[in-house]
Amino acid sequence: MKPTMFDHRTLMESFTETADRAALFKRHLRRGLDRLHDSHGRGASGREVTAAWTALVDELLRALLRSLLEENPVSDEPALVALGGYGRAELNVRSDVDLMLLYRKRLTPELEALNEKMLYVLWDTGLDMGFSIRSVDECLSLARTDLKTLTSLFDQRLITGDNTLYDHFYKAVKARLFKRGGIDSFINEKLEEQARRHEKYGGSVYILEPNVKEGEGGLRDFHTACWIAKARGGDPLVEPAALGLLSESELRRIRDAVDFLFWVRNDLHFDTGRKTDQLTFDHQERIARLLGFRDKPHCLAVEAFMEQYYRHAMTVSHISGLVISRTIHAQKSRSFWRERRPRPIDDDFSIGDGKLFIRERAVAERPAVMIRAFRRMQEHGVGLSQPAREVILMNLRRMESAREEPEAAADFLDILRGPRVFDTLREMHNLRLLDKLIPEFGEIHCKVQHDRYHIYTVDIHTLFAVRELERLSTDEYASRFPLLARLYGEVTDRAVVFLGVLLHDIAKAGGRGHAERGAEMTVEICRRLRLPKEAARHVKFLVGNHLILADTAQYRDLHDDKLILDFARKVGSPERLDLLYLLTFADVRAVGPDVWNRWKGALFQELYFKARAVIERGTFEIEDAQERLDARKSEIRALATAVDPAYVEEYFGLLPKRYFLATPPEAVAAHMELARSLGGRPLVMKVRQVKERAYTELTICTYDTHGLFAKMAGVLAANSVNILGAQINTLRNGVVIDVLQVKSSYDTLIEDAARLERIERELTEVITGRARVEELLARRKPSILDLRTKPRVPTRVLIDNDVSDVYTVIDIRTQDRLGLLHDITSLLTTLGLFIHVAKITTSGDEAADIFYVKDIFGQKIYFKERLEKIKTALCDVIERRADGEETSAVAG
Repeated sequence: MKPTMFDHRTLMESFTETADRAALFKRHLRRGLDRLHDSHGRGASGREVTAAWTALVDELLRALLRSLLEENPVSDEPALVALGGYGRAELNVRSDVDLMLLYRKRLTPELEALNEKMLYVLWDTGLDMGFSIRSVDECLSLARTDLKTLTSLFDQRLITGDNTLYDHFYKAVKARLFKRGGIDSFINEKLEEQARRHEKYGGSVYILEPNVKEGEGGLRDFHTACWIAKARGGDPLVEPAALGLLSESELRRIRDAVDFLFWVRNDLHFDTGRKTDQLTFDHQERIARLLGFRDKPHCLAVEAFMEQYYRHAMTVSHISGLVISRTIHAQKSRSFWRERRPRPIDDDFSIGDGKLFIRERAVAERPAVMIRAFRRMQEHGVGLSQPAREVILMNLRRMESAREEPEAAADFLDILRGPRVFDTLREMHNLRLLDKLIPEFGEIHCKVQHDRYHIYTVDIHTLFAVRELERLSTDEYASRFPLLARLYGEVTDRAVVFLGVLLHDIAKAGGRGHAERGAEMTVEICRRLRLPKEAARHVKFLVGNHLILADTAQYRDLHDDKLILDFARKVGSPERLDLLYLLTFADVRAVGPDVWNRWKGALFQELYFKARAVIERGTFEIEDAQERLDARKSEIRALATAVDPAYVEEYFGLLPKRYFLATPPEAVAAHMELARSLGGRPLVMKVRQVKERAYTELTICTYDTHGLFAKMAGVLAANSVNILGAQINTLRNGVVIDVLQVKSSYDTLIEDAARLERIERELTEVITGRARVEELLARRKPSILDLRTKPRVPTRVLIDNDVSDVYTVIDIRTQDRLGLLHDITSLLTTLGLFIHVAKITTSGDEAADIFYVKDIFGQKIYFKERLEKIKTALCDVIERRADGEETSAVAG
């Protein structure tokens, strides 16, 4: 691609002759942009497009300034200087164009007039301009106090104007600003700025919707490394490649990675018509198609594209880090640090300046020494020196032959038992040493899960799960999660639980069924690591069953005795239950910042305690229900002192045994009072704030009507209330007591009195026929979050007659949307099904709605034809009401 698009003389003449320079400038920009868009679509590289766009803007600015100077001569010619990305000649299309009109000492009226005329033209061209006019001294003075201005001087370039003035400016910058003390401060500030930026944009290369420019592994990381290298080199215009900081291979890799990011950023800007750096889901899917990726059985096209993106971003992050580390290390080597030689700690390692050094010959002789290096880091509380990283990187292939050596296995297990496990594994992962030791882990490197629930790639999620588990040893987590912290402290061999966490998603590269396949993969891994047989069996159990505690607690009725017995029987022992609970905690918390909440934590803890009681009892049989029922009724009588004793006895005959065994006695007493107070009113509602579990409980007492729960669900959805769970109790006299656990759509308690009054009023109006749910839902406008493009969530309907002795369980997973629960429950009513328990969970954009139902005769649904009809009808109503959202339905 030719970077020059116009003849300079002809272009300048056209600017001189026209009266509307802004329109001419804009016309040339549009024409050039169209040509570049076409080149981009035909396969031009990211750098080719940025270079051509930079050259086009250069030509237009030169022609504009020369024409203005011919029309308005000045005695002291200024210099037009490009800064920032434009100064680097790396101008992405539609990015900011930063310019400085530089003059010597005095701002004359002629220069002011020139500046105004130039600004008048530029502001009307459609370019995003950053324009300043400064003298040499003003620029130097500002750079001493303003980091942004100083940074911009590292990427300066003369476009046109007085060459002598620019040379004077460049020499002044180099002489006055690139001094040792100031440079040390600059480097520290840039490193602190980078740390803040990483935290702001997600804290990982592998974030769900990465920022191509500002995120970790984005273009700004590379720029920061270049600035630091230039600062140490003492010359703002020196290229880091010229400083000998990278090998030819590293230079090639970083150039390819940066070129890829340039291409992606250009494409985002072309597609949106503006500066856009967030690689959102809709852009990911579009670019994947554009680059020719295709869906495969175990990998979507968009996932394959994002894996490629993350590999390039990781290259940028890794090599930018190398540039910074080598720059700082080289400076120390030239200073008094050379005199402080590392102190040997054994034949293979030494420590200096808080860093571990490796004897290179030891690695060549015994590659397993690379694993021991990380054990030594833990023991001495130090980091890994840059030379040690270089040694490991150069010898990675040697690890393949050493992964089964007893020394490597023993040291790795000791790492899992030692301090700073997360930091150590992360360093091993960044150097790809973890992948060489456990090649199965390498299969999930950069593995993408394209949904809004999983925030990170599989490998990073796994490492973050390790971090969450390890944090249970901190005072903060001991205060927030005392039971889990105690269980973590009681683990006899932490290598087992950390290995379970590290391997729990090891088979995700193969698609569905990863828990079962992962369990089989652990057999070989544990053999290589020489884990004792009992410990290896624990690891296999944890990986194969790492989903069952979370799934059972969230999606099943924890008051079902059979369910608890089946779960306890599968776990088998208190030790395995403790380990499984710890793994579940770490796994869920590592998914993303908002996935764990007190409601979910309370469900997990409830299941843990119930299963623990069964396991410790030693018998996996249901206890005598009549004895428990009699004891429970005695408790209720003692509490229901405000209710007529005759009504208490009558109430015992109005509901099934399960209600009294599953409902806390104090709640039963409150329900009696509520039912007694209903009288002739259509509805009464009692509100309880359960702050320790972070939800609001609504107890609604009314008379049974057709589709009652569907109406409740609709009213609550119209008021931006999410239902977490529901216990539906219908008395034999036609009174209904429904207990709903709810939250606001912002995941908070519902404490506003006016809002609660409106909910009660609208429930009454709908039940009495004075209002329609559809009208209430129509008034609610979708939030900005509702309008975002989302990954497709396929609809799946499963019906289970085995999990409960009493109910048929309908398990629905689909795309979450406004009114979904109302649509589903309305259909279930139409199909003649009665809902007794509902569990509602939303993970990202996926809704999991589970219903325990009976037919009109109070029986489970057994007939195959009817079960198929229910599945088909549910899929149809979900798809039909999805307002055009593209999903696919699977009834199974």
